[in-house]
Amino acid sequence: MKPAVMKESMVEATARFRARIAVVFYLFTILMGVVVLLAGGRLGFLADIVTTAFYVAVTVLFYALTK
Repeated sequence: MKPAVMKESMVEATARFRARIAVVFYLFTILMGVVVLLAGGRLGFLADIVTTAFYVAVTVLFYALTK
């Protein structure tokens, strides 16, 4: 295998891995959003903070994928 072809496949594998991680964080964002809607008080507030962190992670990963 030529070095250029090997490097392209590594970049593609890295992009695929980042995309999978982004999907996982996106699903967690949706699930935690449901928890925020259903839970109240302190639990709802903590779930909202976690949801915000997941959303920021998804945004950063999507930015890295499209860069």
